[in-house]
Amino acid sequence: MAKVVGFVCFLLCVQVHAADKMYGVFMVVKGGVQIHTEGKTAPAKVGAKVYEGDKVVTAADSRAKIVMSDRNVLNLSPDTTIEITQYQNDAATGKKNVEIKLSGGKIRSNVEQTYDGEKSKFQIKTPTAVAGVRGTQFQAGFDVKTQMTSIVTFKGAVSLAAVNAQGKMVGSPVMVKKGEMTTAAPNAAPEPPKALPKEEMKQIDGDSVASTVTPGTETGAANAEAGAVAGGNNRDVASEAPVAGTDKPAAPTSMIDSKDMDLGMAQEIKPIAAPVVAPPTVVKAPTQDTLKDVTRTINGKTKVVITPRPR
Repeated sequence: MAKVVGFVCFLLCVQVHAADKMYGVFMVVKGGVQIHTEGKTAPAKVGAKVYEGDKVVTAADSRAKIVMSDRNVLNLSPDTTIEITQYQNDAATGKKNVEIKLSGGKIRSNVEQTYDGEKSKFQIKTPTAVAGVRGTQFQAGFDVKTQMTSIVTFKGAVSLAAVNAQGKMVGSPVMVKKGEMTTAAPNAAPEPPKALPKEEMKQIDGDSVASTVTPGTETGAANAEAGAVAGGNNRDVASEAPVAGTDKPAAPTSMIDSKDMDLGMAQEIKPIAAPVVAPPTVVKAPTQDTLKDVTRTINGKTKVVITPRPR
């Protein structure tokens, strides 16, 4: 009986462990981000968990960054809706399959795991196309109004295949390499990939990442990011060239200002008292009563021997 009870407890523990298995954690949440799971909706917070089957929705001017348990990273742009329809990564069997539905908006995927495209797959699906990768960084977008799917590759390569409403492939897939992009319209084959200008790639790269910002430094961070995109260098103020028309450098600022000094303290300062000098010691000359003998040495010095006279 004890063995049966122990076995039942073991099964319950396994079920609880399986139910609590974490697939991802929100590392960055900006603005209004919602998690839809099992018919319930809750606001996303940093540290919140996402599971297979969950739907994540970002509002306007909102972003989110999710780090999955296998180190794959998902960055959600504003006005984006995704559903993690499948997320498997079994270390025991080596089975790895990821399927994410993108209903609208943009999602950047930093795929750290390796997928062969056959036994293991990482796919982003939109209503009009399917993007498959083996290990790369890319952004997938879907415009709800135009039903257009777009792919921009930052690292590696992405295979994009267009599909119709029945899920059948339209035309031939295209391979989008680093620095390239392509689009797929409804019921049409993907456009041939084309290279993007470096500045445009930098702009898309920066806009696709949901990074953390220290409170109170949003403006400075935005300016720094804009400067980096524009190719400018952040220079220290002291290294700037002098203003035109000024021949002399500005006078150095004193390290001590009058504001740093308390003038009232001067009234409390007392003059230093003169040192007390001890009066000189007076040595009286010996009298005839005590003088016994005086001997002059050959070197001119006088030796005085004083002997008290007995009374």
